[in-house]
Amino acid sequence: MRRNGLRVHMIWLAGLTLLGCGEPAPEPEAATAEDEAAASRGSWRQWGGPTGDFRLPTTGLAASWPEEGPRVIWSRPLGEGYSAVSADGGTLFTMYRDGDDDVIIALRAFDGATRWERRYHAPTRPQNTVEFGNGPNATPLVVDNRVVTLGYSGQLNGLDRETGSMIWSVDLVEDLDGEVLTFGHSASPIAHDGKVLVLVGGERHGLVAFEASDGSVAWSGPPTSVSYATPIVIDIDGETQVVYFSADEIIGLDTSGRKRWSFPVVNRYLNNSTGPIWGDDNLLWVATQLDGGTRALRLTRGDEATQVEEVWVSQNLSIHFWNALCVGEHVYASVGSNASIVAGVDVRTGDILWRERGFEQVNFVHAGEKTILLDANGNLALVHLGPEGLEVVSRARILDGPTWTAPTLVGTTLYIRDKKTIRALDLS
Repeated sequence: MRRNGLRVHMIWLAGLTLLGCGEPAPEPEAATAEDEAAASRGSWRQWGGPTGDFRLPTTGLAASWPEEGPRVIWSRPLGEGYSAVSADGGTLFTMYRDGDDDVIIALRAFDGATRWERRYHAPTRPQNTVEFGNGPNATPLVVDNRVVTLGYSGQLNGLDRETGSMIWSVDLVEDLDGEVLTFGHSASPIAHDGKVLVLVGGERHGLVAFEASDGSVAWSGPPTSVSYATPIVIDIDGETQVVYFSADEIIGLDTSGRKRWSFPVVNRYLNNSTGPIWGDDNLLWVATQLDGGTRALRLTRGDEATQVEEVWVSQNLSIHFWNALCVGEHVYASVGSNASIVAGVDVRTGDILWRERGFEQVNFVHAGEKTILLDANGNLALVHLGPEGLEVVSRARILDGPTWTAPTLVGTTLYIRDKKTIRALDLS
């Protein structure tokens, strides 16, 4: 996730309790044997979860929550950063900042206790702007027996997932002449076909595929700039492609690194921060901030190149660093320059079906027939979303702001963090 762009405003809530109105936040209850068993089931190994789109077939979520919100299983301090939480085999992985060090941490999922920490020196570069913090921003990737992480300044690391031992390390800037991003590296590494896909940028590479075992380069795409959104892997009429944003384009590569297509996506700050979404009927949802607007592209496989058709474009739909959720033929997202409106959009036409106020800069997780919303002010909600509108079932102020990190759902346990705390909530 990303926080770049001069129109983003920090939201400070000094002096407020977590629940507001002078109400003290509930103390976490002691983790139970049921919590420990639940924490070992399910996984969320990369940005966006198992399918990379923040959608799960989860059932078993509560029909509603108490007024004060769902039960807090545990809560603990954590350093600053916007890295989301990955989970596998009862262990959580995330990152935080401590002075000039990036810290990679593994936690026991059922009680938040530290399993291991690994820190490394990672000072910001002169070209970086730290107005909105100095990360880390990218989400750890769990692949085989490795945890792969990407720090703010571009250090890519492969660690033993059980011990935290550093197995390999690549400095994307120093070793590969990669791009220095103004607001730090934010696109998370993702896995495909045993490879780790990472945005590098610069005059030698665009996207690079690394071997998870030793960090060697398996293949790379042609040189391009890169931006802040995490890439996705899609299937176009039987051809697998990797799709990613540069500063001013969206680009598709085949899995040997050959460029198959590109299309301009330009906003005034030359950064793209929210991920594309692949949907039905070969439609690709492509959104960006401010004057860049949002469009749907239809991609069709060709012999020499992919054919790209712009189906619609709308300047009324702008999205910055938060995610959007696609369910069927509809996309749901916080839209507009201040992102104070949640809208439902027909992805086939671009028509806005409804608008609702009350949440700002929302990150979504969809589970079964329910959707979880976490907004930038620490409001957590359980809702039903559909083309007819948004129905709030339960809502509670659960964390202090700004809560810009996307939540992680494993089974019926939700993991969330703000700039100083990480917390596990029981949604069963």
